[in-house]
Amino acid sequence: MVELDHEIIKKIQNGKIELFKELVEEYKDRAFSLTIKILKNREEAEDSLQEVFMKLYRAVMQKQFEGRSKFSTYFYRIVYNTAVDFYKKNKNKKFNIVSIDINESNYREGDELTRDFYEKDIDSNRFSVGRGFDPDGSVSENEIQNIVNGYIDSIPEHYSVILNMYYINELTHSEITKILGIPIGTVKNRIFRAKEKLKDIILEKYSKEEILEYV
Repeated sequence: MVELDHEIIKKIQNGKIELFKELVEEYKDRAFSLTIKILKNREEAEDSLQEVFMKLYRAVMQKQFEGRSKFSTYFYRIVYNTAVDFYKKNKNKKFNIVSIDINESNYREGDELTRDFYEKDIDSNRFSVGRGFDPDGSVSENEIQNIVNGYIDSIPEHYSVILNMYYINELTHSEITKILGIPIGTVKNRIFRAKEKLKDIILEKYSKEEILEYV
């Protein structure tokens, strides 16, 4: 994929502008997933993403991307920074990937990873896409994926953005560190903590044997 992206970019720079659509199609869904985690608003996310691809097109045509690093790292840095700029402009406040203000005096460390994720969220996902309720209680990959997606959507941005980058955008720890400007230890710690909480949630519903191949 890395070499293919670089080849497409070179061809675009050499005049095959129509190939830019291939880059858009390849990355738009995963880029939107990250953008909406930050903005929490579909219309704003779509506007932000439109600006992202305009910036990317100019960067490619002006040869600002020279291919020395992975294209995905370069691209998602644009996605993240553009979304944060939209956040600051439209929310009239600073987006802080390091921490989110906590207003409740009894808010305990780790509560932010389960606070908005309720049992009903798990129950509702027993109805998998394309099929009805499974009476024998067997678990499907679709069910687990629905729980994972719902969980990532429910936790604060300073966790969900990192998880999205790691699992959806398929970025490495070091790439996430470069994009967010936070220590690699922080990135690893948040991924680990969120994974452990998610595993606890799933184990409340399913046995270890049922989810062994998914977790």
